[in-house]
Amino acid sequence: MRVWRPPPAPEWRRRVLAVPGLVLLGVLLLVGAALLEDRRGNRADELCHQLAVPWPLFALAYAALVCGAAGLGVCGLLFRTARREGRRGVDCWQGSLALVISVPGALAVLLEATAVYGVHAQAGQPYWQCAGARVLPGVQGLAALLL
Repeated sequence: MRVWRPPPAPEWRRRVLAVPGLVLLGVLLLVGAALLEDRRGNRADELCHQLAVPWPLFALAYAALVCGAAGLGVCGLLFRTARREGRRGVDCWQGSLALVISVPGALAVLLEATAVYGVHAQAGQPYWQCAGARVLPGVQGLAALLL
């Protein structure tokens, strides 16, 4: 037999609306990081050498991860608070929306963590040069010394 429980308070319903906002902001920041990385990769291909990873790419990747994880954390804490008060979070549309957005948001957090790893992996890559490109002057001088 199901016991009737009152829906969460209006204040709780306003707070839980931050969850979809944080999760979606994290996804948008991840898309921004991907676009910035694509632009950087195209520029590196044009110049025919590896470019340093710009700090905005680090900032976007980390901000996406923080927003996504914060959205899931806030959702968990708010639903836990509602349960302690003897209420069900899914009894209002705001709680249902937060829960529906948070489930795929967990996958987004995994993608955001992968993006952070990828940015750090790119920052640690050694310098490379295209096969038919001109030799850099420093390398040319070093080759003259060795020969």
